[in-house]
Amino acid sequence: MRATGIAAAAIVLLGCQQAAETPEQRDARIMTESAAARTAIEARNAEFMTHFNQGHGEVVAGYYAEDGAVMAPNVPAVEGRKAIQDMVTNFAAVKAQVFLTTKSVVANGPLAIERGNFRMTFMYPGATAAVADTGKYLVHWRNVGGQWFLVADMFNSDLPMAAPPPAKK
Repeated sequence: MRATGIAAAAIVLLGCQQAAETPEQRDARIMTESAAARTAIEARNAEFMTHFNQGHGEVVAGYYAEDGAVMAPNVPAVEGRKAIQDMVTNFAAVKAQVFLTTKSVVANGPLAIERGNFRMTFMYPGATAAVADTGKYLVHWRNVGGQWFLVADMFNSDLPMAAPPPAKK
């Protein structure tokens, strides 16, 4: 009787296992997941831009995962929502405006990678004209409870590096 019970349990467990995905099924699933993720991520980006451009640091930080990080060029990474909120507050002080354009999103389950381009302007105190920058970005997103959050946000400029200071004579 005991062996029969074990065999029956094994059959039930085997029946509950999903058949392995074929490469074609995997590709179709990823394509479907990627299209849905892109729609959701573009909507999140539209909200993000509105709040960033209005200097709402606390709201912008909420678009990031608790362990989220921003990896901007030429500075150490900013990690965690509080640090990200402070970073956005600093950007607000120079009247920063950001505009994002998604180029692609690839999703697999709760993870997605977005690639895109940005345009950003700054108006430093006392300046008579805004400084503009353009570049590209790569973002790792995580879906938690049906909501996409930024986990790792990395970007860099398309503009050439600033000229080095003149050599000392």
